[in-house]
Amino acid sequence: MGRTIASITQTWQEEEAALNRFKRALRKDDQLLLDELLVLSRLHLAEASYASNLYPLDMYLIAILLEVYKQLKTLQQRLYSHDQSKDQERLEEEEVFLKLITNYLETSGERAQENTSEAGEEELVVVEPEDDSSYTDFEEAP
Repeated sequence: MGRTIASITQTWQEEEAALNRFKRALRKDDQLLLDELLVLSRLHLAEASYASNLYPLDMYLIAILLEVYKQLKTLQQRLYSHDQSKDQERLEEEEVFLKLITNYLETSGERAQENTSEAGEEELVVVEPEDDSSYTDFEEAP
């Protein structure tokens, strides 16, 4: 006795043959990408045989999405773990930078106080812009 229902592999081959006209219409680089996606769908042929209630193409698309999603999650985890170490380095660099700025401001503030005490009170010079443009406060801006 023969099978009454085609196996999942046979069905997949039929679906791939049906996509050949579409594939030929694509650019070469897109054809290669489509081939890669079809390979991804083959990874779950055994599992797809249990989904008899779905159309074959739907199952292949779900298998492709599953593989692409796994790749995305892997890349996100790598990026996140890589960024954690970089974030720590960045925080340490920022701490050093802030300490340097703080020290500089403290020492320049002391120098400024010494200079003002030595020179007495200095006149503040207000520099007016040469053009007639006027500036508005940020809150007043539209």
